[in-house]
Amino acid sequence: MLLLYGEVNELFQAWLKDDHDNINEELADVAIFLLGISEMLGSDLGEDIVKKLKINAKRKYKDGKKIEG
Repeated sequence: MLLLYGEVNELFQAWLKDDHDNINEELADVAIFLLGISEMLGSDLGEDIVKKLKINAKRKYKDGKKIEG
């Protein structure tokens, strides 16, 4: 998992530098890493993302904070 942290850090550093070409490359690296983990675990990452987006769509926020209930 340390490798994932490194890839995300590289993405963040590219974002801080406003280096759009490198941002895209680092985003791809993070996605590839996540897809690899998903495959090793026998999970469908695309399906998992769709499910999570549906959960998030039902959440309510006030002043940037999640409201329970």
